[in-house]
Amino acid sequence: MRITVLCNDKALEGFRSEHGISLLVEDCDKIFLFDTGSTDVAVHNAIKMGIDLSKIDAIIISHGHDDHLGGLANVLRLTGSKHVYAGNGAYLHKYSDTTFGSPIYGREFCESLGASFNFVTEDFELYDGVFLLTAVPFETGERPQEKFNILVNGQRKRDLFEDELTLLIVINNRGTVITGCSHRGIGNILNRAGRYCHVKNVVGGLHLAHKSLAELDGDVDYLKRFNVESYHIGHCTGDKAIETIMNRVPATVEELMAGQRFETF
Repeated sequence: MRITVLCNDKALEGFRSEHGISLLVEDCDKIFLFDTGSTDVAVHNAIKMGIDLSKIDAIIISHGHDDHLGGLANVLRLTGSKHVYAGNGAYLHKYSDTTFGSPIYGREFCESLGASFNFVTEDFELYDGVFLLTAVPFETGERPQEKFNILVNGQRKRDLFEDELTLLIVINNRGTVITGCSHRGIGNILNRAGRYCHVKNVVGGLHLAHKSLAELDGDVDYLKRFNVESYHIGHCTGDKAIETIMNRVPATVEELMAGQRFETF
């Protein structure tokens, strides 16, 4: 399986970056776009790498924040009609404290560009060995930050990211977890994925940048129990967390950069 980083907060020389993530996932005869970044960075980098995005089989949105869903309109302008899988509630108005965090292009506009939305409410197998995991259960102490909230029926409430999707690809009982931000906790995600397979690889954002050193130590101790072989992490993970995982987890750990390509199996 090959993964190409089309968008990330950092990039290889000659590629564009922004606060966001977008990964092209090529699994045997299927091609998925996981998240779309904030603007047109994913499209720009794909064109630079000679990638024809019109060939993707589906688009998967990890959650409704602008840095994951905001680039969808630009992708659709290039690809035309595509199936888009998102969690239920992805288009609710989202805030970080008082800052509006949803994309400027709403559901109806994206549908006018060819998006055929499938709103996922429970775990299911999208293709053979390709699973979408919804809002994983809170089995550890990890929780979304309290600053995140959503607007429901005119009232603000804490956002527990019930729209969060995780992509899990299983080959011969060995899995690759692909996550956008892990708002519900990477430990909780790995617990859930472990019901399907042994997780070999973790790719994406772990949302650890805001954690104290003591909190990071606890999170990393928990990660070690899963015996994951490789981490390709970036976006919201944070430099401090990436360094801590590199130093303390017995696995191959690499930082994501837009413009990268790597194999996970």
